[in-house]
Amino acid sequence: MQELKFKIFDTPGKENTKETLELAKKNADLLNIKKIVIASTAGYTINQAISIFDPSIYKLIVVTHNYGFREGLEQEFPEKLRYELEKQGIKVITGVLAFSGVGSSLLRKYQQYDSTTMFARLIRTVMCQGIKVVMEIVLMACDAGAVDVGEDIISVGGTGRGADTCCLIKSTSTRLFEKLRIKAFLVKPQ
Repeated sequence: MQELKFKIFDTPGKENTKETLELAKKNADLLNIKKIVIASTAGYTINQAISIFDPSIYKLIVVTHNYGFREGLEQEFPEKLRYELEKQGIKVITGVLAFSGVGSSLLRKYQQYDSTTMFARLIRTVMCQGIKVVMEIVLMACDAGAVDVGEDIISVGGTGRGADTCCLIKSTSTRLFEKLRIKAFLVKPQ
């Protein structure tokens, strides 16, 4: 583990995407990890990732927002891009966000937090938005069967758009959430 590459960005954001993905690849290579879980809501991050991770070598798993995440918008992730990625063997997962779902509706409508929504807010506040995302997308990928329970994964997420966070995570499903382990914080903003 002494060889792993770490980075803390001064500020969060999309401008950190390329460097985050490059460090994710360096660490994946050092650890001989081929499954990379990537958050991408509209396609920017996965399009950047394809130029860094060869899809014929790495198993790229993209996790999108759920349908109806943004009111008045059925799906943010372009259908044409989903089709093109799947033709390349890239798995695209769209499901209920592990840390929101019904809880986000309760918060929006009644200003009431359920325990999962409070947990997500706490992680965003104490760590950063990207840490919440990298945990969440691994849970979702595991729930969808794209990742095995107990498997070491490189997970890439961010703050808003793009990527600024990367972790080495021992995966699990939402049902077994207490078994999820962040084994290394590789990249994150302050």
